[in-house]
Order: sequence, then structure tokens, then C-alpha cells
Amino acid sequence: MAFQFPSFTRILHHEPYDAISPLRPDLSVKGKTVVVTGGGTGIGKAIAKAFAQAGASSIAIVGRREERLKEAVKEISSAVGDETQKIFYQVADLTDRDATIEAFESIVQTQAAPIDICVSNAGTTPKPGLVADVAPDDFMSLVNGNVLSTLNTAHAFLPRASKKDAFFLNTSTGLVHMLPRPGISAHAASKAASAKLVEYVQAENPELHVVSLQPGSVATEATANMKVQGKDSPDLPGHFCVWLVSQEASFLKGKFVWANWDVEELKERAEEIRESRLLTIMLEGMDV
Repeated sequence: MAFQFPSFTRILHHEPYDAISPLRPDLSVKGKTVVVTGGGTGIGKAIAKAFAQAGASSIAIVGRREERLKEAVKEISSAVGDETQKIFYQVADLTDRDATIEAFESIVQTQAAPIDICVSNAGTTPKPGLVADVAPDDFMSLVNGNVLSTLNTAHAFLPRASKKDAFFLNTSTGLVHMLPRPGISAHAASKAASAKLVEYVQAENPELHVVSLQPGSVATEATANMKVQGKDSPDLPGHFCVWLVSQEASFLKGKFVWANWDVEELKERAEEIRESRLLTIMLEGMDV
């Protein structure tokens, strides 16, 4: 029997839909400065494109591979066709703190404006393997790729964030809260550590609006080793991220959500979600 993903909402989406369309006037991010790490391919590129479609004044993508970044900028610019927007890239290895900070500083200096929306999307995935077989060096490589990159992004973003209503979105995985499935321990453990780190970013910076999200089951270069089925469109998390920074989604501050979940159903439970520990990582039965 095929594995069935759990869902907090009755409806589980696999494609973009009208309620999260970046073309909706209510979801406009006109005038905003956006940074997406790991934005040269896959989910990150789709997120950057969605913010461009929603009218951001500037979108900067950050990653290691310059050729992929160039291609992504060209593709996004062509898809949007708005010459008033600044769509550009910065080359940086997100596991290198100094390089990450230099890239973010260059973005701020180029735009002469602080960063309004930062999407921490850069990360890495391993080949499947059991705990007993994983090499320590390979495991720590995952920690660097998924935890250190998040930490460096936070270090670069926090002092350069706009003083009011800045957003920090973290692309994560549902594995951090799901029951263990043999063979993917390194990925789950490193992403769980990253998600917990992001919770502390929120707790220590209450003026920020922080959300972690499972982007869906999207086939990308990074997930090829994990044999992801790829039944979800990369545009789904792209559009969902635009919705996450809207007033409609304000009740999700500090929460963990799936891009697949239906936003109309989430909105129906907005007060319940806002005032409880729903959609947070916790030990069941312990309200601490």
C-alpha cells in the first residue's frame, strides 16, 4: 500500500489554486525586498518567481552555482516581464558565514533598502541509509548543509531586516514531526535541528514573523537521491509562500505548516490556531 501523507485540512492540494495566486491583489508584495536562498533551482526558484509575480520591487536569489542562478534570473524575468522589478543573484555558499553575510550586505547596498522577506530554502539531501550504516562525516555534512546554512542565513538577515513586519520563512520537511521511516534518519535529524533553530529565531525576535513549511512532495535535483515521487507542483509552495506573508496568514506566526493544506480551511480555524499550541513541534501531552 502506498504511503499516505497526513493532512491537517480535509483538502490536500498538489497544484496551485486561486486562493494563493500571487496575482491576487490582496496578496501583493509591491515595494518589498525579497531574498531567497537556494533560489537557483527547484522550489527556491519557484518561490522567487511567485514573489516576482506578486509585485516585489526586488528579488535576490542566493546560491553556490552561478550558471544556475543566471538561468533562474533570466527565466523569472521572462516569466514576469516587468522591467521595473530588480531580479538578480548573489553567489555564496550558505555554509560559509562570511560569504553569506557578504551576499546579504551586497543585496541591501544594491537596493538601498532593508530586507522585508527572507526565505531560507538552501539545504541538502542525502542518499537513503540506515542509522547503523551512515558514515559520521556524511551525517555531519548534512548538519552543515541544513543547520549551518540556516544559522548563517539568520545571522545575515537579522541585522538587515526591515524594522517592521519582516518575514523569515524556512523551507523544512514534514519528516521533523512524522513517525520515523527507516532509511532517512540523517535528513530528518538535520532538518529537525534546523526547524528548532528557527523556533528560537522567532522566540528571540518577536518583532519578526517566522513560519516553517513543508513544501510538498516536489521532485527536484536535491531530492533525486531520496526518490521523491514528485506529485506536487513546485509552484504550489511558491504561491503558498506569497500567501504566508499576507495579512490573511498572520495567525500562522511561529507555526509549522504544509503547503498542501487548504488555506480556506486554515483560516476557518485561525483563532484556534493562533491561541493554542496547534501546528507547533511539541511532545504530545506536554503543554511546555
